[in-house]
Amino acid sequence: MPQRKLSAQRGRPAGSKSRKATEGDEPPGALLSGLLAIAGLSSLVFGQPLYDILRRSPEFFAIRDLYMGDLAALVVLVALVLCAPSIALRFLFPKGVRAAAAASVGLLVAIVALQALKSLTAQVALAATLVVWAGGTVAYFRFAAVRGFGSLLSVAAIIVPALLLLDGDVRSSATPPKAAPGLLPDTGARSPIVLIIFDEWSQTSILDAEGTVDRTRFPNLATLAEQATWYPNATAAADKTDLAIPAMLTGAKPVSGQLPTVAEHPVNLFTLLAPSHDIYAAEPITGLCPADINLLGTTRQPTRERLSLLFSDLTLLWLNVTLPSPWSDRLPEMTQTWSGFGRDGPRGPVPPPADQPFPRAPSIPARTDRAAAFRHFVQAIKAPHPGSERPQFFFLHSLLPHAPWEHLPSGSRYAYWNDYFGLDRDVWSESPWPALHHYKRYLLQVQFLDRLIGELIARLKASHLFEQSVVAITADHGVAFRPGRTRRFLLPSDLEGGQPLDIAHVPLLIKAPFQQQPVIDEAPVSLVGLARRLLDLAGADSGAARLPKRTAEQPTMATRFAGEVEIPAEREQWRQDRVAEQANLLGKSNSPMAIGAQPELHGHTASDFRIQNGESSLEIDNAWIWDRVDLNDNIVPALLDGTLVPISPTRVLPSELTVAIALNGVIEATVQAHASTRAGSARIRALLPGDRLVNGFNRVEAFLVGGTSNDIRLERLRTVRIGGPRRQPPPGTYALRWDPNGRPDGVIYRPQIDVPETWERIEIAQRDTDLIGFLDGKAVGQGLEVNGWATDLRHPGELVELVAFLGGRHVWSGTTGLPRPDVAERHGTGHSRSGFVVSLALPPESGRRARRRVSALVEREGIVVYAVSRGRTATRLRFAYRPLVRGIWGREAIPVSDGRVLPIKPLGEGFAGAIDVLAKPDRRTVIEGWAAHLERREPPRQVVVYRDGQFLTSLGAGRARTDVAEHYEDERLKSVGFRGPVPGAPDPERFAERHRIFAIILQGVAVEVPVAASEGATR
Repeated sequence: MPQRKLSAQRGRPAGSKSRKATEGDEPPGALLSGLLAIAGLSSLVFGQPLYDILRRSPEFFAIRDLYMGDLAALVVLVALVLCAPSIALRFLFPKGVRAAAAASVGLLVAIVALQALKSLTAQVALAATLVVWAGGTVAYFRFAAVRGFGSLLSVAAIIVPALLLLDGDVRSSATPPKAAPGLLPDTGARSPIVLIIFDEWSQTSILDAEGTVDRTRFPNLATLAEQATWYPNATAAADKTDLAIPAMLTGAKPVSGQLPTVAEHPVNLFTLLAPSHDIYAAEPITGLCPADINLLGTTRQPTRERLSLLFSDLTLLWLNVTLPSPWSDRLPEMTQTWSGFGRDGPRGPVPPPADQPFPRAPSIPARTDRAAAFRHFVQAIKAPHPGSERPQFFFLHSLLPHAPWEHLPSGSRYAYWNDYFGLDRDVWSESPWPALHHYKRYLLQVQFLDRLIGELIARLKASHLFEQSVVAITADHGVAFRPGRTRRFLLPSDLEGGQPLDIAHVPLLIKAPFQQQPVIDEAPVSLVGLARRLLDLAGADSGAARLPKRTAEQPTMATRFAGEVEIPAEREQWRQDRVAEQANLLGKSNSPMAIGAQPELHGHTASDFRIQNGESSLEIDNAWIWDRVDLNDNIVPALLDGTLVPISPTRVLPSELTVAIALNGVIEATVQAHASTRAGSARIRALLPGDRLVNGFNRVEAFLVGGTSNDIRLERLRTVRIGGPRRQPPPGTYALRWDPNGRPDGVIYRPQIDVPETWERIEIAQRDTDLIGFLDGKAVGQGLEVNGWATDLRHPGELVELVAFLGGRHVWSGTTGLPRPDVAERHGTGHSRSGFVVSLALPPESGRRARRRVSALVEREGIVVYAVSRGRTATRLRFAYRPLVRGIWGREAIPVSDGRVLPIKPLGEGFAGAIDVLAKPDRRTVIEGWAAHLERREPPRQVVVYRDGQFLTSLGAGRARTDVAEHYEDERLKSVGFRGPVPGAPDPERFAERHRIFAIILQGVAVEVPVAASEGATR
C-alpha cells in the first residue's frame, strides 16, 4: 500500500508502465524478433545460394582437402557473422533496435531483389534495389504482420545448413581419406611403374608439320618415343579433371557426380598394386591413394589457411551469383583454377626439400610453383633398398601445362596473375587475336614440359629404374583455342567443327620394360583403359586384376555440360588441318615466338622501315623491370602490358590497332590492341623472347603499324613509365640540362648502360600547379638529411618520383610514401602518403676534409629536389627562407630549408647594387633596383625582403637593366634588375627601420642592398 500511494503521488496508478517505457524503449521482444528475421533472411540470401552450389559440386570439399570439421566450422562462422551485427546494434542503439533491425531486414530483402534483377543493366538493378530496400525497411518497422512473417523465416537458419550437412555426397566428400580397403589379391605385376599425368595438354601441341613428335621443340619426348609405344589416337576420358583421373586409374567410365576419392573408387591402380608395390603418389586434386599406403607422404594446410581460402572462394562465388553481369564480369576468372580465385602466385621458385612430405594442398595452379612440385617428385624417385623385392609405383598428377601460362621453354617465369583477356566464362571472344595470343603462351609452356620430362628420364636412369620400368606419360584432357568456342568444357553447341577432338586428343606414350624399338599404335585408344594396359605391361596375371576388360568400342568422353560425347575414330583430316594451322603459325623458325599480328615484321630492326613520330603514347606498366635485368634470376620481364593513349584529345584511336614491340632495336612481337576500361584508350599485351634479353639495361620501343604490306610505316609511340601505386624509380643516373643562361631547363635520365639513344629527357615545368611539394634538407653529422612532401593533385594516392641533386650532381632518387597528415588535411586523404625522408651518408672512407667539403657544398648551394609527374615533366620542390641567425663570431646568416646557410655580406668586394625606386603609389609600396656579382658577371638568383628578422616576400629577379650593362660594358649584366611590391605597404620614409633587402647570389652569399631613409627616387 505505501508503494501504491507513492505511485499515485507521482501521477500514475501503481503497476502502470511509465511514459518513458511506452514511448522510448523498444518492446522486450524487439531484439529477439529482429535477430530471428535477420538470421532467417541471411540464410536465404547468403547461405542458400552457396549451399546449393556446394551440394551440386561436392567435389568442392575434396579438392580443397576439407573435412566435416572444416564444414562445421564454416556453418558456425556464417552463423556468427550473421548474428553478431544484430547483437552489436542492441548495445549501440538501445532505443532503436526495431529501426536497426528494419534497416537490416530491408537490406536483405533488397539483395534478394538484386539476385532476381541481375539480368537488367547495372544502373536499373541498383535503382530498383534501393527502392526495395526503402520499402522493406518501412514495412518491417510499421507492420506487425511483416515482423511476424520475418520471425517465421528464422527456421531457414537451421534448415539450410542442415540440408548441406545431411547431404550424402557432401559428407562423403568431406570425410577424411580412408585406409586401404581390405587387402586385394596380388595382381602378379612385378615391374616398376612410373605414371605421369599432365593437366590440360593437347597432343597437337607436340606435333611437327608431318604429324609426328617435333624433335626440335621436344627433343626429350622424341627420344622417349624412340623406345616406347606412341598412341596418336588416344582419347581423354573426360573434360573434367576430377572425372578423368579416376577413370584412368580405375578402368571404369566416368560417372557424373562421383567424387575423386578412394571411398567412391576403392578398387583402383593404387589399391590393386598395394600388395606388390611400394606406392609413391602425388595427387594435388584427387584423393584415390589411401594415406596409409602412400610412402611419399602428404601434408594438409593449417586450419587457418584452409578456412581463409574457403571463405575467399565462397565470397567470390556468391558475388558471381548475386551481382548483375556488368559488375560480376569484373570479378576474377573462376574457370582457370580449382580454387584460390583471383589470388596471385608466388614471386619466385620455392621448391620444398626432397625429404619433406609432398604437399597435398593447395590445389591452386596460380599459387603453386608447379615446376618445383614436379622436381620435388623427381627427387623422391630412388632405387629400392638393397634386398627389397618390392617394385615401386611412382605416380604424379602435374598441374602443368594448365593455366596460368607463365613459363618460357627455359623454365623461367614471367607472369603471376590470372588475367586472360578475351576469355569470358571460359569461352573465347569472336575476335581471333586473344585466342592466338594465349595459344602462343600455352605452346611455350608446353615446351617447358619437355625439359621436365628430360629431368625425369635422367633421374630414372641414374636410379637404374628406366630400362626395367613401365613408363607412361599422358594427360587428363586437352584444351582448345578456337575463337567463339569454349576453352575446355564442351557445350552442346561445340560438338561440330572438330572442337571435341581439340579437347579429347591427348598425348600417350608408354615404354614397356626393356623396350628398345619405337612402336606407333594408330588404333583408337580410350584412356579409360589405361590402368588395365599398365598392369598388363607390368606382368599382371590375366584376370587377376579386378578391373574392367579392355574393349574396342567407339571412344567416348564424359563432359561437364554436354553429357557423353562420341569421339570419331577417323580423325586424320582433322589432324592434318590442325597441324597445318600450327605449322603456319610457327613459321620457318618453328617457334611459338613467331606468332603475332604481323609476324612478317619479327626479326627486322625498326630502322628497316619508315618511322615517323606519332600522336599517341604507350603507358607501359612496371617499365622499370627492363632497366636492370638479371639473366640468372628465375623471373624474367618477358610480358609487356600497356595502355595506348592519344596525346591529342582530338585524336581517336582506330578500332583495330597493330602495335610492334622492339627489344634492343629488333622487332620481337606484334600484337593487336584490345578493349580498355579507360575511355579513349586501348590495352596491349605482348610476350617477348626471354633469350633476347641481355644483362642490365634493355631498350623497349613501341610503334603503331600502318601502311600496306609492300610499304609498311611505323609510327613511334611515346613511351611513358607507369608503375602503379608502388612504383619505384628506375635504376641509373640523372643529370641536369642547362639553358644558355646557365639555368636548368631539363632532367636527363641515363640508364645503367649509358647509350645516348636511350636517354630520357624530362622537361622542367616552370609552372605546374598540380604537382606541388616542399623541401627541408640539411647537413647532419656524416651525411645529408632530406625530408619533405610532394603530391600530384590530379592523381591522388599515386606515389611521386623524386630526384635530388647536390652541386649539379645526382645524389638520390626515390618516391614518396610516408604519412603526412598535414598534407592530407590540406589537400584530401588521397594525399596522405606524400611524405619522404632520406639520409644520404658519406662513405666511411671519406676523410674529414671530404665531409667538410660536402657540408660546405650543402650550405652554399643547397639540395635541389625535382618531383617528376606522371606525364614526365619535372617540377622543383619549393623551399623556405628561415629567420635570420647570428653565428658564433657574430656574423649574420640566412638559413634556407634546402640546406643552405647564406652568410650576409655588404656591398663591395665585387658585389654591387642599389635601390633605385622606393615609392608608395596607390596604396602599394614598390621597390625597384639591381644587384650583381661584378667579378663573375652574375645576376642574383633571388631577391628577398625581411621584416624584423623574418622572411617577408620575394621580389621579381631577372629584369632587364640595359643601363647597368652599358655602364659596365658587359651584356652579361643585362638581367640584374629586380622589382616588386612589399606586403603591408610600409611607408618609404620609415621602411629602413624594420625592413632589409638581400640579393641571393649563386655562390651561396646573401648580399644586403641598403635602403636609404628617404621617399625614394626614380632613376
